[in-house]
Formats: sequence, structure tokens, C-alpha cells
Amino acid sequence: MRVASLRWFTPPTKPKPAPLFFGQAQALRALEAAFRQGGHGYLVGPSGLGKRRRLLAYLEGRTFPRPELVYLPVGEEAFPLLLPEGKGRALVEGVEALLAEFTPGLFREKGFLYAKSLVEARYQKEAEALLKALSQEAESHGFALEETEETFRLSGKGPLPPELSAKLEETVLAYMDARQKAQAEVAALRRGFAERFLLPRAKELKARFPETGRYLDWLLETLLRAAALEEEPAFQALLPRLLVEGGSRVVYEPNPTPERLFGHLEYEVHEGVLTTHLGLLRPGALLKAAGGVVVLEAHRVWELGSYPLLKRALATGEVEPLAPHPEVKGPRLKPAPLEAQVFLVGPPEVMAFLEEDEEFLELFPFRVEFAPEIPYTRENVAYLGGFLEKEGIPLTPGGLAALADEARRLAGHRERLDARLYRILDLAKEAAALRTPVDKKAVREAVRAREERFALEEALYLQDLEEGVVALEVAGERVGEVNGLVVVEGPLPAGRPVRITAQAGPGREGILSIDREVGLGGQVFHKAVLTLAGYLRGTYAQVGALSATVSLVFEQSYGSIEGDSAGLAELLTVLSAISGLPLRQDLAVTGAIDQTGRVLAVGRVAEKVEGFYRVCRTLGLTGTQGVVLPKANLPHLTLREEVVEALEKGRFHLYAVESVDEAVELLFGRKAYWVHEKVREALEHFQKLENGEEE
Repeated sequence: MRVASLRWFTPPTKPKPAPLFFGQAQALRALEAAFRQGGHGYLVGPSGLGKRRRLLAYLEGRTFPRPELVYLPVGEEAFPLLLPEGKGRALVEGVEALLAEFTPGLFREKGFLYAKSLVEARYQKEAEALLKALSQEAESHGFALEETEETFRLSGKGPLPPELSAKLEETVLAYMDARQKAQAEVAALRRGFAERFLLPRAKELKARFPETGRYLDWLLETLLRAAALEEEPAFQALLPRLLVEGGSRVVYEPNPTPERLFGHLEYEVHEGVLTTHLGLLRPGALLKAAGGVVVLEAHRVWELGSYPLLKRALATGEVEPLAPHPEVKGPRLKPAPLEAQVFLVGPPEVMAFLEEDEEFLELFPFRVEFAPEIPYTRENVAYLGGFLEKEGIPLTPGGLAALADEARRLAGHRERLDARLYRILDLAKEAAALRTPVDKKAVREAVRAREERFALEEALYLQDLEEGVVALEVAGERVGEVNGLVVVEGPLPAGRPVRITAQAGPGREGILSIDREVGLGGQVFHKAVLTLAGYLRGTYAQVGALSATVSLVFEQSYGSIEGDSAGLAELLTVLSAISGLPLRQDLAVTGAIDQTGRVLAVGRVAEKVEGFYRVCRTLGLTGTQGVVLPKANLPHLTLREEVVEALEKGRFHLYAVESVDEAVELLFGRKAYWVHEKVREALEHFQKLENGEEE
């Protein structure tokens, strides 16, 4: 069937404000289910769909609880505590006020000083009486009592009498005991005096924050002990650490290292000693988002080594900040509760790898899948314009139509739009740099400029074609030769014709693919060759076993070949080689086949058609040239306007076929039954030669 017209272009369309998830209703439903149930999830789809940006925009309109996370020091450990919004700050301020009461001025009060002086005077009087008694007794023996820096001694002439030596020792011990009692009583006095000031404030804090009772008891005891011992406590080690307060509870962490994800405790160096305290505790994304959502790039979580730690945190419901080196002196941190939902974002290949882990599927039960394509409707085109205008791209209706057509080309289907909106946005930005508002001409210029940036290889190929370096004919007829179509992959995939040749003769090897034999053909390519052989066996079964060896090769092809899209072209070449009938060289062929002779759809058909058109234009259009392709591929023909005009004016042609026989009649220019008869005759001749019945 000859295709007369393929005009497919979008009419001018006015932009329309777009819903955030336009074209992605299924993804939105899955996301809403995740938030209803409070489960973790992952967003999957090709890059460029705007998965992360849409999620963050969706979360902007939601309200989340904002609990405050406080770490409380208790001895050598520190415990986390989640408090309602505002209470964390109030706790810290309350503790700071309590500590402010503990100042040196507290023990300069008149009442304390008077009580202290009474205690010291009483014990001083007792001590002086002991020394006086010893001094009098020493004088009676001709000795004098002297006070040294550390103790007392008796000096005089002659040896010290034993009874006097014993008296000296007894007096010194009694004197020291009196001093110690005085110190103990003063310490108790200091503790009691401090308790009178601090205990009411501590009780008040306990009443306001009953969940901090253990910490406040420890804090009060620490202060009272310091008061009794006349020590200056390290207030920095006593203060609670308000780790998470206020702020947005939607956290996107682009660099999810373990430290940035879980938080960590830094340390200092003082005189060669490594120390740390809660003031050096830094929160990670999982703690900053308490009550909200953490958004992470899946491949970065894996690459940076955070994935095993993240799994453990989700499984236990706890976040453990990373501790410093063991030699660092400081508090040991207890894990904090995980109060955030976690969403991973990534392309299908990354998520497929993670989904192989059963634990992953248990921890992330909500799969939010974005479709790579959305239906081509006038409404979706208008929404595309609304999206672009929201991103700052002013558009004319014609400019939007041209961008929508590029989205259809990227999708490779006339009834679909590529959902990778940010790829379209990049093109729109390039067009906007040429002209604003963006019109159809600006889009065309941007597309042309983009294609030219990747056009050097294609230009060199066409030059080799003109000079005859690449042996290819687009006119006349040849036996055992046909122009197949392949796609050269790259940033901008391009279609090219390739000369496929076959040689046939008597033998038992069947179809021999040279490319496969030398390792250039992939598994799918080999499958196509075997399918071709299956078609031959079924079609010519009455001949018996195929007594033929047919060598098949892609000429001047030096890279790997994969896919089954050359199946129809290979079959035509084989039939020509066996029958000796020539094939048209002005028609290129693409299409896969099955063993029954049905022609099946292939990929990138638009690029293949345009590639052969460029070659024909370079070598000279004759008016008979064209492409034979599967009828099932007609919806995929998003051809450039130049090619569409050439088709409409009869300078180039497209033929859509559903069966091998339709292609046979086009390429051989004869009825299919007649060609098949010639093939049977040749196969019977090969069989007789193989059996020695003919020479």
C-alpha cells in the first residue's frame, strides 16, 4: 500500500495552566496513597520527567508537624527527645536560666557567709585548743611547737620523749580531723544553700517537661555536687542540644553521604586531646525532616555508601548520628526516632537493581511510576504550553505547536507526547534565546542548530557516499542485494541505509550470517536470521530439506549489529540470491518478520525513512525512490516537513506492507507467486546437484 500523505503536524494551540501531575494520574494516585498511609516510597521513570521537581512542588502545599528534637546529656551518654513545636526551645531556655542561678555570687550572700563563718570559727576554736594543750606540754619538756607547710613538729635539745612524740601524733590527727569536719560541714552548707535556690526551679522545669525528669535529676545533682566541692561545672556539657527546630520539614538532600544523611558529632583538639560535646552535634537530613519528608536520588544513595545504613534506619525506625573516632572523649549518642517519610527518585534501571532486594520492597512499599509518554490530545498540548510558560518561556500558539511536534518525535508516535518535559524545556530555552515569544520559526532554528552540533559524522558519511567510498546504489536493480535500514545510536540517533548482500548455492548449511559468525551480530539479530530460516522451511516445505547454503552479510559494516528490524530485507536478499531475480535498489526496506510471513513493526522508523531520504537527496532524487516499511509503523511516522512535502509531491514514496508477499511484489516488480515458484525451482535444482542427480 502506497502512503500518499503523512501530514501530522499540530495546529496552533494556546497554552493553558497545567496541573502539576498532568498526564501522570497513576503516579499521583500512588503518591497520595503513600501519604495517606505514611509509608516510604520511590519514584521511578526515565530522566527528564521532572519526578523530583514535581514531588517537591506537590509537597510545598502540604502542612507537616514540626516536632523539635533535643539531645539531653546524662552522664557519659546523651538521649534524644522529641518535643512539640516550641517546647524544645523553651526547655533549653529554662535550663539556661537554671544554670544562670549557679554563679559565684550565689555563695556571697550574707546568710551563707555568716553560717560559714560560724562553722569555721567553731572548728577553729577546737583546733586551737588542741594545739595550745600540745604546746604547753611540750614546753614542760623543753620543746617548742612549730608549724611547717605540711604539718606540725616539736623542736628542742635532746631526743624527743616517746610520750611527747605520741602526743604530737595524736594532736596532729585530731587537728586534721577537725579541719576535715569543718570542710565537710561547709560543703554540706554549700550544697544545702544551693539546693534552696536551684530545687524550686528544677521542680518547675520538671512540671513543665515531665519527660525530662531523668535529665533534670542528673543536672540538679551535678550542680549540687559542684556546689559542695566548690567546683565550676562545665556548663557546655550540661546544656541540652536543640538539634532540630522550625524550618521546612521537606528536605531534599542532593549529596546523601552518611554524614549528611544521618548527622555526625564533630570534635575539637585541646592540648593534643580530642574532645567533643553536644554543641558539636550536626543533624542530618533524616533528623532535619522530623515530621516531614526526605527526598533522595537513589543512585547517589547507593554510590555514596549510604544505602545499607538507610535500610537499617528504616527497619529499626531509628537514626543514629555518626560518632567520631573512639579516642575522642565525649558523650555517647543514643539513636533518635525516625519521624520522616523517605522517598527515593531514580530511573528504571537503578530501581530495577534495588527491587531485586526483598528488603527494599518491604521498606519502600509504594512504587510511584511515571509514564514515559502521555496521550497526544489538544488539552495535553495546551498543558505543555502552561508548563513551559510557568518555567518562564513565553510562547505563541505556533511555537507551542512546534514544540509539541518535537515531543511527539521524541515519543516516536503521532498519538503520544514524550513526558520528559524538561527535555522539551531545554529546547524551548534554546529557542527563546533566538526569539521571544517563542514561535514556530524559533523552534525550527533551535532544532536545526541542535542537529548541526551532532551532524559532523553524518556529513562525513554523505561525503564518502558521494565519492564512492561507501558502495551504495539508489537506482537500478541488483541480484542478491537490497538496501536495508539501520540506526546509528548517539545523542541524536540517525537512520542510514546499509547494503545487504547474499550469495546462494548448493549445500546443507542453510542461512549463514557472516556477521554472526565473526561475532558482530547480537542475540536478537541471530534470532531474526533463524526466524528467516524458519520462514523458508515453511514456505518451501514441499521441496523437502533445503539443500542450500546462503551467505548473508551487511556490507561495509564494522560495528556490532543488534535487533530484528532487518529481517524483511534479509529475506528479500536471500530470495533474490536463490532465484537469481533482481531487486530494486531505489527502495530501502525495514521490518521484522515472523515464521508465517507477517511483517512486524520495528523501532525508530521515522529516523530510518529520513536517513534514506537524505541519501537519495545527496545522490539525486529520481522520483521512484522510497521506503518499504511495516504497516503497523504508520503511527510512528513523525517525519520532518521536508520529507512530508516530498511524499506529497511524489518525489519520494512510502509503502506500508503487512506480509512478505506484498514486499516481494514491490521489490521484485512481479507477482509474489511467480517469485516463489522461481525460488522453488532453484531449490529443487540445488537439491539435485547436492544429490548428484545433475552436474
